[in-house]
Amino acid sequence: MKIAPESLLSQLADGCVHPPDVATLLTRSLPLVLEVTGAGSAYVLRGQVEDVQVVAHAGAQLPSDALSSNMADEHPGWRDLPVPSSWREGGVSTALAHRLSGQPGPLVLVLTYHRDATRSDLLDLVGALLETAVRGAQSAADLADLTQRVDNAQHLAGMGDYDWHIASDTNRWSDQLYRIYGHEPQSFNASYERFISHLHPDDRERIMAIHQQAYASGEPYQMIERVQRPTGETRYLSSNGQVLMDATGTPVRMRGTCIDITDLVLSEQEVARVSARFEALVESSRDAIMVLQGRLVVQTNDRGRALLGGDPVGLPLDRFVHVEGAESLGVPGQGLEGQELTLDVFTTELNPGVDDDLVAVFVRDATPRLASEALAVSLGEAQVRRRQAVEINDNIIQGLTASVYCLEDSNVSTAAEYVQLTLASARAMMNDLLEPLDGEDLKPGDLVRQSATTLRGRTEAAAGPDPTPVVVAPVTSDRRVLIVDDSEDMRMLVRLFLDRKEGVQVVGEAATGREGIRLALEMQPDLVLLDLAMPEMDGLEALPHILTDAPRAKVIVLSGFDHRLGDQALALGASRFVQKGGGLEELMRAIDKTLPFGVPPQRAAG
Repeated sequence: MKIAPESLLSQLADGCVHPPDVATLLTRSLPLVLEVTGAGSAYVLRGQVEDVQVVAHAGAQLPSDALSSNMADEHPGWRDLPVPSSWREGGVSTALAHRLSGQPGPLVLVLTYHRDATRSDLLDLVGALLETAVRGAQSAADLADLTQRVDNAQHLAGMGDYDWHIASDTNRWSDQLYRIYGHEPQSFNASYERFISHLHPDDRERIMAIHQQAYASGEPYQMIERVQRPTGETRYLSSNGQVLMDATGTPVRMRGTCIDITDLVLSEQEVARVSARFEALVESSRDAIMVLQGRLVVQTNDRGRALLGGDPVGLPLDRFVHVEGAESLGVPGQGLEGQELTLDVFTTELNPGVDDDLVAVFVRDATPRLASEALAVSLGEAQVRRRQAVEINDNIIQGLTASVYCLEDSNVSTAAEYVQLTLASARAMMNDLLEPLDGEDLKPGDLVRQSATTLRGRTEAAAGPDPTPVVVAPVTSDRRVLIVDDSEDMRMLVRLFLDRKEGVQVVGEAATGREGIRLALEMQPDLVLLDLAMPEMDGLEALPHILTDAPRAKVIVLSGFDHRLGDQALALGASRFVQKGGGLEELMRAIDKTLPFGVPPQRAAG
């Protein structure tokens, strides 16, 4: 049974609703067009006269050499076409063309009948339906393209938009806004409660108050808000919006945009931190710092105001000092109150290559430097030589003393005598260096060494003193001895010697005066064997502290220096002074005199 044209038109109209694209619309609709109109063929064309392309086709296939993309002009409606002879031979009596809106080519209908008024009305209705459908499909395609372009633009700009319908509490977020919040696009309805839950807790009350104010006044709003992603990351957004009212003045929608400004905020925070640190460094600098633009002072620190006796901002630098080049030392200057100054001045461009003409000027009072240099000329070199010579010769004595102990223990008397001669010569040289310089004798602290005594060369010594072993022994009736000497070799030899003696127990060792004080307090020894020249703190400095922290202890000072320093040590509380090089038995005799064996240490006489 033949389907009524109204039903066919209804099917055609339904097929034209919400097509995905124009090509699909035409493919779906052309067969129905043939059914409705009774046409034998239908073509949609595009291209040039010489190169015609068929976009869509339904019905009988006709010779294509007669097809032309110019078969329709720009006038609306249907237009009769001349029927090519090749078509007429195939039974075609009528050919019609209709320009479709927005398409580069026409719709061509090929009929096997002549058009009358009734069929013309039907054709006009079909043409109108297709025209409307094509226009809608094209608009939908254009809208989809525009939506994609907007989404791409928002993605590149880090921007999203929202549209909240207040009554239904539904919020349309753009895809990029979901991404900014750390979610997949369109993964949930962004209700107002859901939106608030994404805000940083410290921002929620403030943002809700801004919205309430806009809701009440209808005024646009702007704000900076922090949102927290599911990962815990915080993002900073610059948001704006407006309230839309209905005819009664009731707010119905709030919509606006959000721009992710996290990178900008973090960059500004970092600049602020760096600037604050720079300002703190400038203010804490021991130099007066001034910034010049041209020759005028545009900024200075407190040190600059103090040095010049006032604020130099706005005045030319030449008002205070004349400088040439990047460095000027010891140049005359003048303060704001006319006071004469001697200054060291250093200049540097703040932004090389940038045309802002900013120069930083670092100014320092040269008086202390000049005085120090003058003092160094008169005393510094001699003092340095003196200290170096004392240290060098002390190394010689320490090393030779260790050799004497080793040889003596092996009863090689001839070698011991030879070494004793060397010791005597070295000691004489060092005693000469102890002569007062400019009337100043050595005092506590002058014998602090730069490094510990070593027989293994300066390379090992440069690494600092070796860790000092501390031997903790149980309390016995033996005389408990603490050895404080920077020479590891001396400590080892003395310890080995004392370990073989009855009534003597070595309870600890220290390589510096400071370590000796700590162990004396901790170990509470009966006797301390104390060297004088050591790193960090010398024996003369450490001696009073040891006697205070270990009040029952006796101190025997061992040194390569002569009796003059021994007298100082005795005056500071030492029980005895033993000059190194006299032999280990001499040291044992001094120990026995200081702490006789068998007498309780706390009652031993000094």
